[in-house]
Amino acid sequence: MPVIADTHVHIYPFYNLRLALDTLRNNLSALAPDASCMAFLAERHDCRFFKDFSLNAPEMLGPRVEVDVMDTVLRLREPGFRDLYIVAGRQIITIERIEILALMSDTIIDDNQPARQIVEQVRNNGGMPVLSWAPGKWFFERKQVVATLLKENKPGTLLLGDTTLRPLGWTMPVLMKQAVQQGFLLAAGSDPLPFSGEEAMMGRYAIRLETDLDHHAPLASIRNLFATAGLRPTLVGNRGNLLRTMLRLYKNAGSKKR
Repeated sequence: MPVIADTHVHIYPFYNLRLALDTLRNNLSALAPDASCMAFLAERHDCRFFKDFSLNAPEMLGPRVEVDVMDTVLRLREPGFRDLYIVAGRQIITIERIEILALMSDTIIDDNQPARQIVEQVRNNGGMPVLSWAPGKWFFERKQVVATLLKENKPGTLLLGDTTLRPLGWTMPVLMKQAVQQGFLLAAGSDPLPFSGEEAMMGRYAIRLETDLDHHAPLASIRNLFATAGLRPTLVGNRGNLLRTMLRLYKNAGSKKR
């Protein structure tokens, strides 16, 4: 069975959890009715959803919810829904103001360190580092930081991250396009922003992997897949138009001021 995966998921404490998970499962299922559904968390330093949910899922969602804990993967089972695999992960902001994700690891890494050091720490913690695109963060001086990271790392040891914040009509950045041609895997995710209502974005942009997931050892299965140089998953879903994206960023700026 193929895999459909949103590789950049935030579940903030103020989200409506039921709405967030229902939307995530429904959107992923709609993108690939024949696939296993996965969500890769990218939690900020102040968020601990993976830990809290692994310990308190029935209290948070009700007794019908069953959660199997498998290392840094949770399998969420609930009548009426397809199973959802939730994979631990962190988001770190480097001193250069670039976003690095640590997929498959729940170890907190301090922000404001050089990007090269953060990538190394992610690997040392057993995670897969992702160089995540974000508006304005691959330009000017930071563009050189991104280019250096791509030169210093090989395909299969570092992933690239695309999100819904790159609006339709915005062409793929040159560095991203060149890296994909060199064999770096391009992951895609919804990247919901930290204000109420963004739950609706979850599961809208993802990757489809033509592979058979090992349901008894999903972490090892997906880790081996991501480490395959030259793998090109299919990007599926909708990144949203320019107007909608600008509105989301405007609301996000307002929430930061508050």
